[in-house]
Amino acid sequence: MIIDENTKLTDILNAYPWLLDELARTEPRAKPFLAMMNTPLAKGMLKKATVADAAKYLKRPASRLLSKLEGVIRNYESSH
Repeated sequence: MIIDENTKLTDILNAYPWLLDELARTEPRAKPFLAMMNTPLAKGMLKKATVADAAKYLKRPASRLLSKLEGVIRNYESSH
């Protein structure tokens, strides 16, 4: 899957259902974002949210978040 800043978070999570658990395990700074994503409100908003939206929420450049996601995906897939 090609991921860019316009990719919807639901599409990423459908393609990589293990991603949230892996982020929680490997990226301590992602915990506030991950906690927010487990709320009922976030689950409803998640259908429309993109990588750019997540980056804005985290106050990080989208390119940095994309790089982090791609790294976690690559590391996970190479070890499994």
